[in-house]
Amino acid sequence: MAEENEIQSQSSSEQPIIIKKIKKAAHGHHGGAWKVAYSDFVTAMMAFFIVMWILAQGEETKAGVAEYFNDPSQFDIFTGQKTSPIDMHEFPAKGGGKGEGKGSEPKSFTWSFSEGEDQDTTLKIEQSLMQAMQDSVAAAEKVQQVSNDIRQTVSELRGKSLEMQDLVSSLSIEIAPEGLQIELIESQDNHFFEIGSAKLKPAAVQILSQLAKKIGMLPNPIEIAGHTDSRKYSSPSIYSNWELSTDRANAARKVLEQNGTWNGQIITVAGYADKKLKNESNPFDVSNRRVSILVKHISSEQFINNMGNER
Repeated sequence: MAEENEIQSQSSSEQPIIIKKIKKAAHGHHGGAWKVAYSDFVTAMMAFFIVMWILAQGEETKAGVAEYFNDPSQFDIFTGQKTSPIDMHEFPAKGGGKGEGKGSEPKSFTWSFSEGEDQDTTLKIEQSLMQAMQDSVAAAEKVQQVSNDIRQTVSELRGKSLEMQDLVSSLSIEIAPEGLQIELIESQDNHFFEIGSAKLKPAAVQILSQLAKKIGMLPNPIEIAGHTDSRKYSSPSIYSNWELSTDRANAARKVLEQNGTWNGQIITVAGYADKKLKNESNPFDVSNRRVSILVKHISSEQFINNMGNER
């Protein structure tokens, strides 16, 4: 009996251990990782074909593509047409000092095509359009040159007086997408105008007079805008920031027109009060008090219209 129990014990201890592994069936896909890889492939192929297309084009097309990537702001976002400033020959440069620089304002033109134009006429039109594009580039360079001249002139004004030096440091000059932007920005210590009024200080008049001589030599139109901070007048019903910003812009206009801009060059004078703040995070900041002078770019469409009128 004891021997039988021993045999059973050995047989039970020697039973094999069976481990079952359950293998799950594979699914048809694993998330969206493949979509990312596929989209990258499609993007790469699209870029490849664009590069191949550009390489197959003429020098003119290549130059146009390069010009776009160098400065996309020159082109209209919807039409793709170039909108850079244009012709410097249609409007001759005007003179400088007081009483000079007066001329007729630019005219509006319309380009028209007549039916049945022969091949020679069409070729002339194409050549004229190409010339318009070349002149537009030259015009943009002219605006940049005037911007540099203004910086040089302003730099020379620094040494005339301490007040002039302080005001010049508050002057902003830059090329913006809309054109040459000049701003007379008030600071805590420097003021172009008498406090709370539209009366320009003598040093500010000198600065504006020098600006007029430079920008009056361009054919480009000018827009002037006055701005204030959000501090209110004690009697806003009588005189408010609306009147102050408008009066300051108009005061700047008078000085510019008396010292070099040609008749009709200034097309807009506006006051925005505190509705277009320079420092939006602090409506009461003194830098919000400023006068902006925008020498606008002339669009290539306008230049083409000018050419059409000459036909």
